[in-house]
Amino acid sequence: MNHFLQRLLPLLCCLVLFPYAAEAQSFPFQLDKGAGTFRLGVACGEESRWLDECAVSQDGASYLIKDKLFKGGHIRLTIHPLTTNGFIAEVAGDRLPEELQLCWAFGACDGVERSPANQLIPTASCFHNVHSIEGNAFTTYYGASMRLRVTQGVAPLRSELRLADGHQQSSPLTLYDSGKKTDAPVIAALTPWRKGEKLYFCIYQRADYNYYMLPSVFHEAQKRATK
Repeated sequence: MNHFLQRLLPLLCCLVLFPYAAEAQSFPFQLDKGAGTFRLGVACGEESRWLDECAVSQDGASYLIKDKLFKGGHIRLTIHPLTTNGFIAEVAGDRLPEELQLCWAFGACDGVERSPANQLIPTASCFHNVHSIEGNAFTTYYGASMRLRVTQGVAPLRSELRLADGHQQSSPLTLYDSGKKTDAPVIAALTPWRKGEKLYFCIYQRADYNYYMLPSVFHEAQKRATK
């Protein structure tokens, strides 16, 4: 009997831990149909952290994020799907350090559906991405030349976007400072954050948004989610 229990114990542990493992895979956010992966983090001074490395509790479409880097404060991230393939996200904070910035990255468009099996933007899906940056917005082109597909994104107005090396994701600042000479290009950015400000991110296909539209896009998506 003891031998039977020893063999059964790993299976029982997997069953008990499965709901928590599934919740932990909420980050990073992946668009359907292999249209890209969005990873969000924070920087405070010379230190930075991906949100998927922080303490995260989920309540429906909202995530409460805490970390020692926030010095007693917290971040609330709320994300809703769009009617086209994409999402709209609102980021709010409370009692955060004044020097805190958001760091984020986007890449891995290859048209291949995947499960959220790890916390990285998968570099193998970045090789043939072509990114175009214009101010606080970007367009990523991928796929065969005769079947070219596009994913677009809009970030807060003061965001500083650049190309970076997807192989260097050990921290948000490492990625941001990695340089664009790589076979796995991703977009990396820093976004300053004013006290009490709500910030919005929108990643999408088959649509056209400007940043001033995003608060109303978010509220419309929130209303759809509560019906």
